[in-house]
Amino acid sequence: MRHGRALILVAMAILGCSGDPTGLELGASRAALSEPMPLKHVIIVVKENHTFDNYFGSFPGADGTLSESGENLCVTPAGTIECPHAPNVPDHDLCHSHSCGLIDWNQGQMDGWNLPGGSDTGDLLAYAQYDERDIPSYWAYARTYALGDHFFSGMVGPSFPGHLFTVAAQAAWAVANPPTDLPFKLRLFPPAFYGPHPYWGCDEWPGDKVSILAGGGSTNASVRPCFDIPSVPDVLPEGVDWKFYGTDWDGLFSEIWSPFDAVSSIRNDLANWSRVVGVDRFSADLRDGTLPSVSWLVDQDQNSEHPDLEVPGLGIPLGGVCEGENWTVHFINQLMQSDYWYESAVLVTWDDFGGWYDHLPPPRQYGGTPTAPYGLGLRMPLLIVSPYAKPGFVFGESADQASLARFVERVFGAETTLADLDPAAQDAEANDLFGAFDFEQAPLPPLLRPERDCN
Repeated sequence: MRHGRALILVAMAILGCSGDPTGLELGASRAALSEPMPLKHVIIVVKENHTFDNYFGSFPGADGTLSESGENLCVTPAGTIECPHAPNVPDHDLCHSHSCGLIDWNQGQMDGWNLPGGSDTGDLLAYAQYDERDIPSYWAYARTYALGDHFFSGMVGPSFPGHLFTVAAQAAWAVANPPTDLPFKLRLFPPAFYGPHPYWGCDEWPGDKVSILAGGGSTNASVRPCFDIPSVPDVLPEGVDWKFYGTDWDGLFSEIWSPFDAVSSIRNDLANWSRVVGVDRFSADLRDGTLPSVSWLVDQDQNSEHPDLEVPGLGIPLGGVCEGENWTVHFINQLMQSDYWYESAVLVTWDDFGGWYDHLPPPRQYGGTPTAPYGLGLRMPLLIVSPYAKPGFVFGESADQASLARFVERVFGAETTLADLDPAAQDAEANDLFGAFDFEQAPLPPLLRPERDCN
């Protein structure tokens, strides 16, 4: 009966109908609203490499790059320019390392992209932006539900630390990506051959290391990227289950890439690691009624929205922004057509800034104490898709990647924060995102979006 009711409500939403011919909607809504917390499921979707300005710089009412006269302006070292239009498939990546990001940031002046060592490649691609024509579903989610326009990465840098922040509210002070080791690696002492191995974390080859900040950010060090740090599953109350839905690299490899690979207590515990599965299991769990309370939904390849990769001597083409948005829409549509919609919140964000321009300086500047040497990184979009999101709301409170963990802790009543277990975690003081929600409002209906022809 629940599936039938969900389909009827979806049809009503599409047709613009009101009322509830099943006689169930009002009763269900009132029952949910009478509970302290109507949310029973949180899904964190993490895509790749975009800043807020790059995706939503011209979004009405947001803190973007539109001038009072309606011009879309970016700031370069040589002055102000009209922000170019970004291509669906950028043909090259932009530098988004820790060092490039610091130059882009330029002590908070946010004008270093064209400086020597900055992210731009001389073609102004770093300043380019997408608009509603390019990502219409993301804009539709923002217009219908909520959009965070002051959401920052946890540090200045690339994917590995960015993804770790989404599961642990810290990155063990990593500032770089570990070696990817593609397509093979030959070690002479002792002689050994390792096959294709694109994993970051405890499954790295022997000797692989990642750069970290040490001593409060004053020194650099290199360590094996297999960390003894707590992660969100460590603070979930009893009975609150979790799962990470990741990529199986097109079935070529036996393991799933995941930031949990770098968390020793997850990777080296068989029961925990069994919760790291392929993305197709998300659809199966929706269908079977086994969606966990907390889940991460992450794509790392052709649908990630990452520009084409460049490996020495080899180019790796990836899908474009349209293809990546279709991937996200595909799974959100499934959730919206399931029984889980009226008790769920989907937080869609990106792992790092990707080298793209953003005009807004992070509120916590680079440098600090041994427990917070990073400062915050550059701004990224945050889409809040939920029946309880404030409708059409631009959420302007300052938040960051550690807010993802804080939101989960608050929703499920965790008695312990990650910072209680490890002071390096940034969740205890992070914004809990509750300001983007109204848990007493009449739940918003689903917004089914079409998957587009990207050709």
